[in-house]
Amino acid sequence: MNVNRQPRFSRPLFTSVALLAAVLGFSLLSGCGEQRVEPREAPDFELPLLDGSARATLSELQGQVVYLTFWASWCEPCRQEMPYLAQLWQRHNGEGFQILAINVDEDVELAREFVANYELPFTILRDEDRAVSKTYRVPGFPTHSIVDRRGRVRFSGLGFDLNDVRAVTQEVQTLLDEDFTAGASKGAEG
Repeated sequence: MNVNRQPRFSRPLFTSVALLAAVLGFSLLSGCGEQRVEPREAPDFELPLLDGSARATLSELQGQVVYLTFWASWCEPCRQEMPYLAQLWQRHNGEGFQILAINVDEDVELAREFVANYELPFTILRDEDRAVSKTYRVPGFPTHSIVDRRGRVRFSGLGFDLNDVRAVTQEVQTLLDEDFTAGASKGAEG
């Protein structure tokens, strides 16, 4: 009797298990966090601009579709998200679309260098004590939410890669196409 004998796995079973593990691993790393959510009121906040020149609130953008992203300069997925956001903003900013990029870096100079390197054209805010990040229950970076014209979170996601581009682009377009006045009057009547 050979006690050193290793258990034998059938090749089809081993291949199936390996394939399943690869698919699950890939889906966990690639944009699976993008999802529509039950509409809920987006908590308002007031934060300083990254350059310290002024302060901004979410509520002052009511009536527009707002993409909120919580990011850090050391975050690799943020490096993929920002150039895409710059293009999205360029495409839709005249249609009532805004981006609030909320930075959480401890060193503000790293954040400023990041913004300069990427030539970001949209509003960059600083959440120095991460109070707003806590309010939005940010589990990692980037975390983003899309807020509709009535101030409700309608879509959210964690992380960012090129697989997320289609979902985010489609959701922004859907929210921009919604008839804000019709939705508001329906809500007022009913």
